[in-house]
Amino acid sequence: MSVLAFTYREQNDTQVSDTVTIASLSTLASAAYSAPSTLVDNTPTNARGLSYTKGLLRLSFSAALTAGTGAPYIAAYALKAMDGSTLPNPPGATAAAPSPNAYQVIWQAVASGAFSVVDFPPFDLDPQQYGFQIYNNSGVAFSGTATLTLYRWNPKLA
Repeated sequence: MSVLAFTYREQNDTQVSDTVTIASLSTLASAAYSAPSTLVDNTPTNARGLSYTKGLLRLSFSAALTAGTGAPYIAAYALKAMDGSTLPNPPGATAAAPSPNAYQVIWQAVASGAFSVVDFPPFDLDPQQYGFQIYNNSGVAFSGTATLTLYRWNPKLA
């Protein structure tokens, strides 16, 4: 009897990045939801001619902020515009809580710790139009300049 053994490594194709535009993100109060972003096209007919299967959101601040006490966190919601233009309602186009079952990723802050770059855990993407929304439960209002960037890639076997 023979045994066939093999190993494989997963690596990533070339990564791309896009700025995600959310109105008033730089002044988002603590315990508040942002409005959804403008749509990000992850369909095969986008400007890159390719949809991506993995994503990571990075929230960057021009100056460090200090989280509040307790269990501070920031949540990012990935809202799909299934028809290519309309986000689910709630939140629709407003700064309101999304449906309780909306896809979200959470970044847990260190209580009373400083932060200036927040990487939300990687998540799966479908070939859809996406709107992103932020919930700030960090215990401090955002200030300075806040920038949200979506990094996307496709894993491949090496």
